[in-house]
Amino acid sequence: MQENKNLLKNNFRIISLNSTIIYIFAFLFVYFVYQFITAFIASQYHIRLIFYYDQLKFLTPDNSPFWYSDSAVTIFTAGPLVSAFMAFVFMMLYQKFANNDSLIKLFFLWGALHFINRIIGSFVIGTIFFLYGSNLIADWMYLGMEIKIILVAAAIILLLAIGSYSVSAILASANSYTFLKLENRGLFIKNQIFKPWLFGSLILIILYLPKFPLHETLINVSMLIMLIPVYFKFDNVMLPDVEDEMPVYKFSWRFLVFLIVFLTAFRIIFGKGIPFGSESENESGLLEILIIIAIIIIGLIYQFINSLRTKKKRMQKMMDENFNPDIMG
Repeated sequence: MQENKNLLKNNFRIISLNSTIIYIFAFLFVYFVYQFITAFIASQYHIRLIFYYDQLKFLTPDNSPFWYSDSAVTIFTAGPLVSAFMAFVFMMLYQKFANNDSLIKLFFLWGALHFINRIIGSFVIGTIFFLYGSNLIADWMYLGMEIKIILVAAAIILLLAIGSYSVSAILASANSYTFLKLENRGLFIKNQIFKPWLFGSLILIILYLPKFPLHETLINVSMLIMLIPVYFKFDNVMLPDVEDEMPVYKFSWRFLVFLIVFLTAFRIIFGKGIPFGSESENESGLLEILIIIAIIIIGLIYQFINSLRTKKKRMQKMMDENFNPDIMG
């Protein structure tokens, strides 16, 4: 009994560490995609900017003829539209990998939540705190303050609704019914969701030092708004009382190394900034972006292949144990 408790405690500790790593990586991946789409579309309107790790710095002045209603609305709606599409894709991929116990599944879950938050939460934070670049769609559409207040309230309600709808999906990220028993479910949610949110948010603040980008800090607060319903509803979901073997979790050193490499490249490359606007800048910037995308895809594919190999070895071991002639004899 004590051995099982120790194993359960150790598993929850590893779950928390792995989920924190995935939370950070998914956050940066979503930020990268969102900002790149915005930068690329802006460059098509000959608007010059520099893509930094903490912001898009627009060099074209506001009174430039390149800035007009259609260009501004197109530029600042491109990111949300692509994010909405990516959130849908990530949710479909999460369901596709539902029976896979690798961290790829968790990456798709956190990624979907981050994409949703990047759309809705960003609007809420930007509008409430009047942050440049977060609520420009509403500004260029000349919406009044009363309309903005209504939209912010509706956005917060939508975040809560999405969080409530996500409870079952979050519980499905457990790879064992043992973690979902009523006596263990609260600890699972704490270590799979809330600890990663807290520690991930703190690590992201450290990543941006010595700068302190208010928007990228506060957007994690809007993520908490979406996660609040999980805290109140996780024990209301009815699940079958199934006895299964509790898996032995292992800390993902590969994902940690991959994250460290990605963070280093993120700070170095985007620390100096990637310019967009002119034809030569667009070609150079696009090449750098494609290299980064290739690295991310290769890393994810490697992690997925490794998880398949691990699963195959585990299945082979089970078959050997069940059909071993000595045992059967």
